[in-house]
Amino acid sequence: MNDEIEIEFRPIKKIVIFETIKLSEEELLQRLRLLAMSGQPHPLNWAEGLLFLMIPFYIECDSVFQETKKGIRFWSTVMYTPMPKYKSLHKIGGVEIPIIDQTPSQQFRRIAQEVKNRKQ
Repeated sequence: MNDEIEIEFRPIKKIVIFETIKLSEEELLQRLRLLAMSGQPHPLNWAEGLLFLMIPFYIECDSVFQETKKGIRFWSTVMYTPMPKYKSLHKIGGVEIPIIDQTPSQQFRRIAQEVKNRKQ
């Protein structure tokens, strides 16, 4: 019996974002609350002075699966608002919403930079 396993790291090579929506902080949090009420909780992310919510692209077909194996990820939407300083929680309607500081992630920092630099 061979107890050795192979471990392979496959970094994401490309992220395709279909839509970006700039919102006020209040609008973004309200949409997050509505998503959570519908049973679709999504974490709020923060990096590079940007608070954002990403919605993955959920189409299960062979072509998307093949692209995923090549390191390509698809995001349907990124909703965002400027937030110059990080805060770990935000309260809305008596509910505390956690915010994940994605500063350690090169991927999330790059996404935040690209979204901020994109002309709307």
